[in-house]
Amino acid sequence: MGSLMDFLKNWKLKLRYGRLKTNFRHYTLLADGEIATPNADYRTEVGPAVFGMKVWAPNIDEAVDMIRVIGRHLGFLPLGHIQVYETEPDEPPRQQPHGYHLKFIPYGHDQTQH
Repeated sequence: MGSLMDFLKNWKLKLRYGRLKTNFRHYTLLADGEIATPNADYRTEVGPAVFGMKVWAPNIDEAVDMIRVIGRHLGFLPLGHIQVYETEPDEPPRQQPHGYHLKFIPYGHDQTQH
């Protein structure tokens, strides 16, 4: 168990200095669109929103595909711009591309009622 704890504590340094290898790059994405289907797990309601997530992906095109596919699966339709930033990760890479820290930010209606 100690080696797993060491890995979890030091993975960023190992990644930075090449001791942890990955074929993926880390991105943060923001997609403008609309929640078409409410999702109780994410407490979303129908209306305009921004969907944000962090991903490990092989390239920008795959990262954009991921936010589109995952968003649609969760009831979000990306209708506007998708912004992509190469960023520092909060989680280590895995064997496959993956997304995390999914967040929906509604806009365009009165937020004081919530």
